[in-house]
Amino acid sequence: MQVHNISAKTTRVLNFVRRNIYHCTPKVNALAYTSLIRPHLEYASAAWDPYTARDSHQLDIVQRRAARFVKRDYRQITSVSELSSHLAWQSLEERRKNSRLSLFYKGLHGLAAVPVRELQHPTRCTRCSGTDTFTVMSSHVDAYKFSFLPMTVTDWNALPAFTRAKRSTGSFKKALHKFPDTPADRC
Repeated sequence: MQVHNISAKTTRVLNFVRRNIYHCTPKVNALAYTSLIRPHLEYASAAWDPYTARDSHQLDIVQRRAARFVKRDYRQITSVSELSSHLAWQSLEERRKNSRLSLFYKGLHGLAAVPVRELQHPTRCTRCSGTDTFTVMSSHVDAYKFSFLPMTVTDWNALPAFTRAKRSTGSFKKALHKFPDTPADRC
């Protein structure tokens, strides 16, 4: 229900923007998307991050329409993925993941009221886990398995050690954006 409401709202805003600034430059159109529409798609997304492909796709449709609007390319043969890469837009899924990891980082350093300190560290230190990793929470219920803490702990443990060790929130966010697909330093 949350995803449907957000998708409907952002579609209405995108249509409004498209009607009113269609003849502006692509740079202005991109700025309109990033300042008027994308914040609605990402507001509190760390808490409600959808885990089903259907819900995630419903949100991606809005960004895909926005990419076509910004580039003024509505041809069916045009790849929307290429349009998004030309615009240097991260996928919404990647942005939501970075948002969750940033909130986790803030909770770990006492900058947000997230109960990260109560999570368990691995019972023994191996070459696969350091002191800054956490025990992955298991669950048989998808609603919990894909909720904030279990999903974020898995993503946190997959980060390279040098990214987890950043000293400030800004440098941590920069490292997430700079190295989004860096494999973890695992066994």
